[in-house]
Amino acid sequence: MRGANEDLVPLSRRLYELFAKGDLPGILPLLCPDVEWAEPENPFNPAAGVHRGHSGFLEWARIGNESEEILSLAPERFLQGEDCVAVVGESTCRVRRTGKTYTTAFVHLVQFRDGKVSSFREFFDTFAAAEAFKPD
Repeated sequence: MRGANEDLVPLSRRLYELFAKGDLPGILPLLCPDVEWAEPENPFNPAAGVHRGHSGFLEWARIGNESEEILSLAPERFLQGEDCVAVVGESTCRVRRTGKTYTTAFVHLVQFRDGKVSSFREFFDTFAAAEAFKPD
């Protein structure tokens, strides 16, 4: 078990490195078996909601990849708490169905248990995303 004072930032950075490479199999060992992966509810975003477990994470990634292309994902700051890291950054995505792009600041809250990600919560401008998902 990891101590409360252990540096969780390198683990968080590794998660983003693997995600940028599209290495989903490489991410799975970093996740608790019962991980919760969540995006804010949004009626236009098919990946919204809470996804549980490794299969839920893979389903979220599949839905997300089918619905939008991440043009840039730029984590800028990693702020560590006792058992979590808040990641602040900016992303730009293109919605595949509409061709529209949106750029938004984000905060990701990554919680850890026993050295693995137990929860990933994403916060971003859901209005900007919804506008990009809406057909003209």
